[in-house]
Amino acid sequence: MIHEIRIAGDLTETVELVAQNRYRVFLRWRGEIVAARPQAWRALVESGRVLEVGNG
Repeated sequence: MIHEIRIAGDLTETVELVAQNRYRVFLRWRGEIVAARPQAWRALVESGRVLEVGNG
């Protein structure tokens, strides 16, 4: 699933949610796979800064 994260003003970054489990959320960002804690990803989504833009 492709998401856009609003960083500041009109500046955005595109990330792809690759996989997730209870312990980690795996995102593809700038061609690299990065892992985040589910709580951190959920807080970012709930902040309103993440916009789902499509399925990948």
